Amino acid sequence: MVEGIKKKILDYLTGNRGGREFTAEEIARAVGEERVNVIKAQLTRLIKDGKVVKTNGKYKAT
Repeated sequence: MVEGIKKKILDYLTGNRGGREFTAEEIARAVGEERVNVIKAQLTRLIKDGKVVKTNGKYKAT
């Protein structure tokens, strides 16, 4: 179902270094997932793992 989504998100965010921040909707569009709630759930897990930071509703890799 959501296999590999977390890896796709992390790859997308780390590939866009340089301080760029993205909304969950932008990330969903970039990784090809229609369900934004799935992206938000995976982003929450990545935040808990310390790999992603959330600032003002946007996300970026640490």
